[in-house]
Amino acid sequence: MCANHRGGRGKGGRGRGKGRFLANYILLIIAEEPTYGYDIATKLDEIGVEKIEGTGQMGRIYRILSELENYGYITSEWDTSKSPPVKVYTVTPLGLEYLKYALESVKQETKMLETFIIRCNDVLKKYDSSNE
Repeated sequence: MCANHRGGRGKGGRGRGKGRFLANYILLIIAEEPTYGYDIATKLDEIGVEKIEGTGQMGRIYRILSELENYGYITSEWDTSKSPPVKVYTVTPLGLEYLKYALESVKQETKMLETFIIRCNDVLKKYDSSNE
């Protein structure tokens, strides 16, 4: 486990649902290939994780990017060949280590959710059949 990890929520993850995995998705996108903020937002939208509308939500992404950089999971460098220049983020070895941990954590949670779904379906079938 990474020294900076806090209880399965992931860096920048807040609350429940898809939002709590946002930092993990951002880190994954950067690990796939070095990229910049608006490209990350587009990719999050394409995979259905986060619909980015307006600067407020971009601010959320940039806060998470800042946290990931502070934890040493990513680095950034300005690409001045583009106009305007963009800050390009690259995953670090520590970031890849964290991704491995996050993957195992999600796998464990998936097993728990699958068990819940099976048991819940069984209970609901039992009650549905008794009402017929």
